[in-house]
Amino acid sequence: MLTPAQVTEHLHAEIPLTRAMQLSVSTWDGTTVTLHAPLAPNQNHADTAFGGSISTAGIMAGFCLLYLLFNDRNISTRILIQKSATEYLRPIDGDFASSASAPPPDKLEEFISTVQRKRRCRIEINSQVTSRHMLAATHTGLFVAMLY
Repeated sequence: MLTPAQVTEHLHAEIPLTRAMQLSVSTWDGTTVTLHAPLAPNQNHADTAFGGSISTAGIMAGFCLLYLLFNDRNISTRILIQKSATEYLRPIDGDFASSASAPPPDKLEEFISTVQRKRRCRIEINSQVTSRHMLAATHTGLFVAMLY
């Protein structure tokens, strides 16, 4: 099982935007991943978090969830976002976190089985962005996983 620091290092190497945002993986318990982002590098002209950073944090929570679920099963995939929707619920004026949880076991195993059989599959992952212990945004992403 990869540590949060190892996943953060991987993200910063493979997706440079995550390094610029100072996005880091803070926890992974085998079913839920949580990422952290400081406000300063993600701040806009109104001294709140930039909408693009909030959306990216939501996308990255879903991406990291799938990356870790596949890694824990020793399956090499490419993960892409196909469709993305962010709902902004309140301004973020401090550091923020994004998290995503694995789908129910039967849906997850069906998804993984389909990827292994057909070499590609899609799944919808929902994530939440919080700041100061309050829900600030939600993200829904349709992700595509492909074996390579």
